Formats: sequence, C-alpha cells, structure tokens
Amino acid sequence: MEPTGTAATSKPYKLPGRIFKMLYPHQREGLRWLWGLHCRGTGGILGDDMGLGKTMQVSAFLAGLFLSRLIKRVLIVAPKTLHAHWTKELSVVGLKHKIRDYSGPSTSIRNYELQYAFQLGGILLTTYDIVRNNYKLIRGNSYNNDEEEEGTLWNYVILDEGHLIKNNKTQRAQSLFKIPCAHRIVISGTPIQNNLKEMWTLFNFCCPDVLGDKQQFKTRYEMAILRGNDKNATTREKHVGSNVAKELRERIKPYFMRHMKSEVFLDSGTSEEKTLAKKNELIVWLKLTACQRKLYKAFLKSGLVHLDVQPKGSPLAAITILKKICDHPLLLTKKAAEGVLEGMDEMLNDQDIGMVEKMAMNLADMAHDDDALEVGQDVSCKLSFIMSLLQNLVKEGHHVLIFSQTRKMLNLIQEAILLEGYKFLRIDGTTKVSDRERIVKDFQEGPGAPIFLLTTQVGGLGLTLTKAARVIVVDPAWNPSTDNQSVDRAYRIGQTKDVIVYRLMTSATIEEKIYKLQVFKGALLRTATEQKEQTRYFSKSEIHELFSLPQQGFDVSLTQKQLQEEHGQQVVMDESLRQHIQFLEQQGIAGVSHHSLLFSKTATLPTLSESDAPDSKPRRMPMMPQHYYEGSSSDYVAGGVALALKPKDGKFTAPRYSQSNRSAESPEEIKALVSKLPDDGLKIRRQINELDEKLTSAEEEKGATEVICLDDVSTDMESVVL
Repeated sequence: MEPTGTAATSKPYKLPGRIFKMLYPHQREGLRWLWGLHCRGTGGILGDDMGLGKTMQVSAFLAGLFLSRLIKRVLIVAPKTLHAHWTKELSVVGLKHKIRDYSGPSTSIRNYELQYAFQLGGILLTTYDIVRNNYKLIRGNSYNNDEEEEGTLWNYVILDEGHLIKNNKTQRAQSLFKIPCAHRIVISGTPIQNNLKEMWTLFNFCCPDVLGDKQQFKTRYEMAILRGNDKNATTREKHVGSNVAKELRERIKPYFMRHMKSEVFLDSGTSEEKTLAKKNELIVWLKLTACQRKLYKAFLKSGLVHLDVQPKGSPLAAITILKKICDHPLLLTKKAAEGVLEGMDEMLNDQDIGMVEKMAMNLADMAHDDDALEVGQDVSCKLSFIMSLLQNLVKEGHHVLIFSQTRKMLNLIQEAILLEGYKFLRIDGTTKVSDRERIVKDFQEGPGAPIFLLTTQVGGLGLTLTKAARVIVVDPAWNPSTDNQSVDRAYRIGQTKDVIVYRLMTSATIEEKIYKLQVFKGALLRTATEQKEQTRYFSKSEIHELFSLPQQGFDVSLTQKQLQEEHGQQVVMDESLRQHIQFLEQQGIAGVSHHSLLFSKTATLPTLSESDAPDSKPRRMPMMPQHYYEGSSSDYVAGGVALALKPKDGKFTAPRYSQSNRSAESPEEIKALVSKLPDDGLKIRRQINELDEKLTSAEEEKGATEVICLDDVSTDMESVVL
C-alpha cells in the first residue's frame, strides 16, 4: 500500500478526461480542494448544498486516487437507502470492481468482503449501524501483514450524511472515532442542524485540532455567536459575535467546502453556462378550524399542560399533543391515541411518554363528543387547504410531493385523495427498502401518478424526485435541515422546471414558534459559514414562549407580518406566480411569507461606541499540528505536489497553510502603548493583522512546490482513460 506521506503525494494525480468532463464547474473546484487536503494528510467537510452532486464529486476524486495508485483502501459509511446511489456513481467513474458490500444480513458474507478488502484493497461500503457493532473487526486488529504498519489499513474513511455523528457521545460516533485512518471526509449538505456543538463534532472527527477541544470551542466561539445572533443582543454583543464568527469562518475555511444552488453553474461543457432552475419557497399561514381552536384552547387551559411545564417536567409531551392538534384532530381520537408518539418517540423519556398518552386520551374524549369530527377534512385546516391546492395543481398538470412527519397524517391525506380519485404513490417507514427504488422509478419514469406521499424521515433522504416541481411540507420539523432535505428531493441537479414549495404553518400556534426556532438555527449555519452579516429575526425569549394563547387570536400570524415588513419590498414575482399566490390567498388563509427571502439581505451592524468596544481582539488559536488520527508516523502532511486538474487554465496551486503560529498581536511592551489609544488600538490591531496575513501569503508563495498542469486532451491524459 502506498503511504499517505511524502512518497504518495509526490506522485502525479491523474484523472481520466472522460470523468473530468462529467463534472460541473463547482465539482471540479471541489476536486481540487479534496486533492489539496490529501497532499496535506488531513481531512475536511464537503458541505455543498443538497442536490449538487456530492457523491459524484467524491467518486470522481477516488477514481483518480486509485488510478494514480495513491490509495488502496476506502471505507464509505452511508445510510442503507443511499447505497444504490453510491454503487451507481462509483460504477460511472469505473470503480464498480472495487466495491465490496459490507451491509448485508449474512455475517459470513460480510466477513468475506472485509477480508477481501484487507488483502486486495478496494472500497468497503457499509452502514452506521454495522460499523457501530463491528468496528473492532473493521479496525483490522486481527489482520496482519508485515508489509503494512498498524494503523494504515484505511487510507480514507468517508461519512455520507455525516451529520449523523453530530453527537460525539453516541456509540455510533465513538465507533467511527476508533477506526484509524489517514484521511477522514465528512459529506453533509446540513453540517449544522441544531447548534454549533454539532459543527465542532464534525470537525473534531475529520481534522481534530482545528477547533480545539469542546470547552475551548464553547468559550471561544459558541457562546459569543449565540449571544450576538439574538435579536435583543446589545450593540457590543452583536459586534463581538460578528467578529468571532468571522474568525471562525477563517479558521475552518481550508477544511470546509460549501457551494449553494444559487451560486453554481450547471454546464460541464464549453457551451453557455446555466444556473439551476428557480425555487420559490412559500410559508402558507393557515387558520385553525373551529374544532382545532376548541381543542387547542382546552388543552392549554387544562391542568395537564400546567403540570407538564413545571421545572421538573419536560415540555416535549405537551408540544407533541399541540402539534397533533395543528395537523388534524382525528389524530387524537381514541383509535389514534396509541400512535400519537410517532415522530417524537426518540425525543421523549418514559415519563414523557406516559404523559403524552394520558393527554391524548383526555383530548380524545373531548374530540369524540364533537360531532364536527365526522365531517372529515373540514375539521383540519391543513387537509382542507391541501385538497384545494391539489385540485389546482393536478388540473395544471403538475407532479406533487407531499411530506409529513407521521404515517397517520399521510393516511388521512391518502383517504381524501382516494375520495377525489387521484392516482398516487407512497413511501413510508413500512415500505421495504427493496421496493423503494422501484416506486421512485415508477414516479420518475412511469406514466401515471401525479402525487407522491412520503414521510419526512424516509422519503427526505437520498431520493431524486425531479419529475415533481411542487412540494408540500405538511408539518414543520424541529430540525430545519429535515424540511430542507424534503424540499431538495425535487430541487436538485436534473430539475429543469421552476420549483414551488408550500410549507404549511398554523398561525399563532406551536408551529409558528417552531418556525421561529428553525430560522434561528438556520442563522447559526449561515453565521458560521457565510461572509455577510446575517439578519437577526427573533430573540430566544420569543421562541421560548411555547405555552401561551395568542393575544391577537388565531387568525393573525405576527411572524408573517414581521417578515412582510422585513422583506416586502424585495418580493419580485412573474405574472404566473403572482396569480398563483392570489389563488392561495383566496383559500381563507392568514397570509403568505416568502421563505426564500430569509437571509437575503445583509444586515448592518449598529455603530459601536467607545464605551462598548471590546477590550481586545481574541488571540488566534494555534495552527493544527502535523499528526492527526490513530495511525503510523506516515499520517502527516509531507509537502506533496499539488496538481492542476482543470484543462487549459494554467497552473493550479492547492491551498497552502502556514505552519507558523504567527500572532496578530504586537509584543507585550507595544501592546501596553497601543491599548492607551482612543479606540483601544482597534485600528492598529486590524492593520497589523492584515500585514501579518500578507507576510504569511508571501512566505507561502516563495516556498510553494512545483505545480504540474494535466490537460485531459493530451497524450498523457488519454493514456490513463479507463
């Protein structure tokens, strides 16, 4: 096996011209970035927006590494539902013969595939659960080969949907940390889902010294950014948070690659470049029906909810019930009470579960006495709106995806669809994995069904459903990336039509507060990864007020009004969209918000007074050392040659990072003088920092190794085409 040290990175990286030509410009940029990481013996996070072809990007990179004899073994860990896609993309780049399936039920077959990979090399494709239960075998402790040193068996460990290890304390995460390797790559379109701790975990996995230990990260970055992102933050807190966020972005920049759909071009040839189809995401604010209002008010006034929100209790049980009321009162009948936990059971402890079931049965008694429940879809504002919308969309020839977090809500929608005589397909947690690919193919290529019903947890991951250009998200998830994943089944490479997304929210309810939380979490990802100053929409105190009756009543959404004030002047619609929104507004709704405009404006920081100025600029953290994962002494940066990949574009130099630990601060005696200046020396500190960065860049340019440019039409390139 070729080591990942000097010997490996001094070899040329060759990629067949036919593979290179398959890639879009942003994927070629990602290929160069991956090669730069390889040359430095480290890993990183590929965080391109969902639907931009991350699997193909990594597959192409691996094809070049194998062809150039730079690596021998790769471990790819991915949810089982994505294995078919990985097999397809790896086969497209000529690596089908390298794939070893380590995901089947047979232990003996898995062991055979593992031993094959150990002895002859290749790509071991497996799942998170299998790694958790078999990591000691995968480590290769029992595999002995005198030619290979312990700890160098795996050149790469690649995690698809890598955010699944966001909690570093779980067995799933710990098992992966214990597998020694030379490079770790995390693939995730949603690297931050709920909080900044999750980002720290991912970086701790693939390049562990970049952000320090967990406590260092919390003290240095997380606390300041959280305070600064609050709408009610002081001017000083906003400035400190903004400065710390900039420092964090610079810190992770070499190890984090992210392209957004709004930025990329999707033409891999020489013709005129084109962008992805447009997407309009609408928040449709619905008004609870009379039945829903009765149940909602009764529950908030009941002794059960007050008991549940005591300090010793968890609010999740009460929230679960409120979410069900917002969806459909029939979810709380005695027949459905047993399944009321669906979609929340992983978040609840035994005490919560008992409380939810008790609440559900009490409300079921109340709902049972209400004759309105027999009417059907009219008791649910969501079901009523969905059927009106489907009538419009199906008539116009659209294909529609409908996502819900629960099977029971899908059942109610399905019953209404059947009554109208529409054809449909469906995937949920009870659908066999072996059937899912066939059902997706029927929708994408088949003649018929205009409607596809999916549960968020199953249908929102890894599927390509670009035949649909309309997406209905029935109920908001706590985790914003869950809803985003659903949307991106349709809005991804291959989509040729403009997409409209309808996110259904009930006004003045728990759902409106969940949406505010989604926006707050979305701001964290943008603050940590995007350069512009982010708009602060909500305060934590607003989000935390979960159990209160709306003073303005259920017919008005204060969030809709706030977003209208913030973005009303930005709304630009063509005539067809304008007419469609007029149709929506005629359905008795509370209003429409343009979710797509969130974070579209650069916020302006208020002027910082001298009394509010921070004491000093935080020191930079030390640059990461040369040694990373469990493994041999070859697992370090060895000054490898960075090779160009794009034809005819001159020389390409992979990103190079200073090995010095140069501080932006002056020596102590100068610092004392600088601190006496009127602005605490902020201007001088900034100038010193800029000069320091220029000096570092100059030093790196001077010491850069030779760069070789590979032209895919040259004789050399043609000689390595598979």
